Amino acid sequence: MKLLFSKRSPLSVQLFIALALALTLIVLDINYRPFKEVRYYLDTIVSPLYHVSSAPKSSFDSLYEMSKTQETLVKENAKLQETLMQQKSDLLLLEHLKHENDRLRELLGSPLRHDEHKMAAQVLLADTDPYVYQVVIDKGANNGVYVGQPVVDEKGIVGQIYQTAQATSRAILVCDYQHAIPVQVLRNDISMVAVGNGCNKDLTLDFLPNNVDIKVGDVLVTSGLDGRFPEGYPVAVVSSVKLDIRDSTPIISATPTADLKRLRYLLLLWGEQGVKHDGE
Repeated sequence: MKLLFSKRSPLSVQLFIALALALTLIVLDINYRPFKEVRYYLDTIVSPLYHVSSAPKSSFDSLYEMSKTQETLVKENAKLQETLMQQKSDLLLLEHLKHENDRLRELLGSPLRHDEHKMAAQVLLADTDPYVYQVVIDKGANNGVYVGQPVVDEKGIVGQIYQTAQATSRAILVCDYQHAIPVQVLRNDISMVAVGNGCNKDLTLDFLPNNVDIKVGDVLVTSGLDGRFPEGYPVAVVSSVKLDIRDSTPIISATPTADLKRLRYLLLLWGEQGVKHDGE
């Protein structure tokens, strides 16, 4: 077989022939339609090779995009989870603030009297001694708080101020063993004294007259006889009426109206004693 270029052909002759052949093919391709059809069929035959040659790169690009997409989705999912948790946390805080706001609104409108000077206070600490029932509040002598000042919540009497400091005060609760408060039955105005018996038990009623007319469910309110607690504030509800079998004296217990085990916000009242104290 005779080759187009033999080893004995000069390099310049080979170059000239190759260039001439290339130019001839270009001219024929441009000016003659049959060559365009030939090129069309050649391209058709060769086109699968293009796909085969580009397959590795396409596969690599697809895998890269998939990994990138998965990484992006993981990051977006983590971000959405974080946002969701923050929103849930904000929602919980919102519910808490709403609950506290409702309690403060009830507190400032309670109870009974609207013409007295009042001040809201927050409980900072509850005494952990099982035989002492006191709380520390965030108002003190700088706010005009005085010893013996009545303390209430939205349901009734909580207790009174026991000690004061400049910025805080200690309040003794009505359930404390040392606390006693003059009360009267709202139904018939019978007077007696409610004495603390520990916050795990009801108050006991002392100084009862014989044949006292009192029933379970009777509401006890402050009588105002001590000049310390304003008259008419709820203190307790009678929970038990019994007779001592030895001397037939009544044994009466009453449940405080205030929720003494879950105190959060309190209200300080300024009665006549407080006005005198401020004026001294």
